[in-house]
Amino acid sequence: MLKVRPKLKVLIVDDSELNREMLGSMLGNEYEILEAENGAQAVEILREHISDLSLILLDVQMPQMDGLEVLIRMNQSHWIDSIPVVMISSETAPKFIERAYDLGATDYIARPYNTMIVRRRVANVILSFAKQRQLMEIITQQISKKEKDNRLMLSILSHIVEFRNGESGLHVLHINIITELLLRQLMLKTDCNKMTYEDITMISMASALHDIGKIAIPEEILNKPGRLTAEEFQIMQGHSMAGAEILMDLPIDRNEPLLRTAYEICRWHHERYDGSGYPDGLKGDAIPLSAQVVALADVYDALTSERCYKPAYSHDTAMKMIFDGQCGVFHPLLLECLRDIGDTLVQELLAPNTLETENAPKETSHITEQLQRYGLGATERLLQQRSYEQQRFRFLSDKTEEIFFNYSVESSILSFNKYGAERFNIESDLFHPLENEKLPKCADSNILDRILEKVQTATPLQPDFQVDVPLAVDQEIHWFRCLGHVIWTNENRKRHAGVLGKLINIDEKYIPATNSSVAAAKPSIESLINGIHAKKETDYCSISGIEARILLQYLKTVFDVVRLVDASQNCQVDINESGVPQYSDFHCYDIWNKDERCENCISAKCMSNKGSLTKFEFIDQNIYHVRATYVEVDGYPYSLEIIDQITEKTLLGGHGKDEIIKYITAYNHKLYVDILTGIYNRRYYEEQLRDMYHISAVAMLDMDHFKSINDTYGHPAGDRALRQVAVAIKNCVRKADYVVRFGGDEFLIVFREIPFHMLPKKLEAIRSCVKNVTLLDYPQLQFSISIGGVYGPGKTSDLMNAADTLLYQAKREKAGVRIECLASDSLMNRKGNENETI
Repeated sequence: MLKVRPKLKVLIVDDSELNREMLGSMLGNEYEILEAENGAQAVEILREHISDLSLILLDVQMPQMDGLEVLIRMNQSHWIDSIPVVMISSETAPKFIERAYDLGATDYIARPYNTMIVRRRVANVILSFAKQRQLMEIITQQISKKEKDNRLMLSILSHIVEFRNGESGLHVLHINIITELLLRQLMLKTDCNKMTYEDITMISMASALHDIGKIAIPEEILNKPGRLTAEEFQIMQGHSMAGAEILMDLPIDRNEPLLRTAYEICRWHHERYDGSGYPDGLKGDAIPLSAQVVALADVYDALTSERCYKPAYSHDTAMKMIFDGQCGVFHPLLLECLRDIGDTLVQELLAPNTLETENAPKETSHITEQLQRYGLGATERLLQQRSYEQQRFRFLSDKTEEIFFNYSVESSILSFNKYGAERFNIESDLFHPLENEKLPKCADSNILDRILEKVQTATPLQPDFQVDVPLAVDQEIHWFRCLGHVIWTNENRKRHAGVLGKLINIDEKYIPATNSSVAAAKPSIESLINGIHAKKETDYCSISGIEARILLQYLKTVFDVVRLVDASQNCQVDINESGVPQYSDFHCYDIWNKDERCENCISAKCMSNKGSLTKFEFIDQNIYHVRATYVEVDGYPYSLEIIDQITEKTLLGGHGKDEIIKYITAYNHKLYVDILTGIYNRRYYEEQLRDMYHISAVAMLDMDHFKSINDTYGHPAGDRALRQVAVAIKNCVRKADYVVRFGGDEFLIVFREIPFHMLPKKLEAIRSCVKNVTLLDYPQLQFSISIGGVYGPGKTSDLMNAADTLLYQAKREKAGVRIECLASDSLMNRKGNENETI
């Protein structure tokens, strides 16, 4: 039977159900349609279908997360490299279109839609990406085959050259390896030679011909077991000139780079840096670099290999003889390179013969990298990444009995060191680990998802993470502590390239759990409590799902209410018997009989600060003490809320609840509320807001010409103006936002969550409200305000400093409102900062 070709999947992201249905009907039955009503849903679908999506049709204006934010997420996770995105929107302003293209959108279709245009553009984009991937695959396969053939010919040539002097051919292969290692190290140490990867490949290949002149040496001299006579040694020295002459007699253009390099090596690889070599007695840099490198490689391998006239010396002995000058004088920089690669050299030469295999496709990797620079795609980086990761972790293979792993974000390769692979009974390199059938045998699929989530939320300033995970070893569950470090690129716009990790067995800290569907481990309650308080390693508590369930059960026997809260979703989280978090059907603020998020949500603050906070909540005549502490459960951030009712019997003595409530309210008001304007004061910013992370935006506001109001009408008029302006500002923002009198006539607004496209509208609305403020006793007074706004996300203090700078630019230029969108990994992939003046 003929196999039915599966339909290509297209994801349509639009907050309008009508628009989604219309676009789906336009595409007809040719595609399998997936739908998302906002950006957040789109990101979740992307995580699940990243490998089989062919195209995304993405709206710009949407609630929760707009289309531009989806593009930002796709850039952060590098999904934009492999999935084309066509923007669909009624928004035709050039700034939106330009921003979409800057973030990697392939096309932009404006409403109203034309069925034929939509179908044709979708088909063209999908076809273009398919041809691009196919071209890359063809080129990569051809290069790989060419390299394999070249290495096979090199191996054959090696055996032919060494056949007459009774050697196995490994000498030529070793020279190739040592030469390449020396040249690569030299390239790292200095750029004065302007060497390229092509030069390294050519010199390494030409090194195979360094002793081709030995064909002209009589066999009785070539294989003489004892010391050569002076006459015999003179004949042996003639092999360098003989090899050079053989090459010059070839019917090939003498200017051919490979032939010219091979000639230099053949003729001068026995020259020495001090001029004591042969055949021409060249000295210093008069000796071509190619010949100098091969000379050093030749000496090292001759010392460490067995010959008919000598045994093999150890690596250390050979290094000592070379550095003592017993084998002649070499370039000091090359000797430094030899010392640097000493350990790697031993491992490389002890490894099996790999020249005729595809284990180290260096040429393929380099050419693939060049093709990528011209925009030919990013999905074929596997060869380059594999070679890189193998070299990086090889030194761990035979030197430790600890488990190390490496995960590459771009290529999706999970690599283990030798001990780790043997322990888990899996291959050292797992391509696309989430799809690899062998990985689920040792790790549940969500374990790797959690580690990847940690990678994506890391920053260059906080690259480390920790999480405890259950893994199967010999079909038994063991608990491991996963310590990870995210690797970042060295580009101006840093992005994570992978993660290094270590797994530490922590079974001894656990007691086997009973009545559990998994053979998990049960921690002692003492160790959990100590872990909450100690905070030694990470300044916060990181526990597993099983641990969290046990901890919650224990704490509920002591306190009135104990719960996990995800403040980002305003949800309470329960832990089932298997240790898996499950979101409940009601909001976290329902417990306080509220219809919306708490204005003073300490769980949100402690999740942002990764710390602990306390507050009092009042329901009717009852007082509750609430403590929130940042915890991570299997790598996911939550707030652990402990709630206890304060009773008259235990705490209030004879004062009564009313007195305590009045006292607490008055104390907080005196401490954090500005006495003149009634909004938060500078102290509230310093103690509660300054160190909060993941803030969407911050705005600094300053009244124009306020000093002249005080000077002309007096300070009472100025005070009334400040009060009225503060009221106008506060009436324009939501309860979840913070308005602070920062000092004098300066105000600060902290927007915890606000879409990017709403920020300019909100700030302009504030400016308009302030303009409409009037004072009954001073009807002639007119007010205006200058604003500097910064869109993150980021830390409050960082955004405030940037907003303050923009505020004074706006005042100096009389621009009214100036907004800057920070270009960072946490925001978007942009060419630079964007300033917008309203």
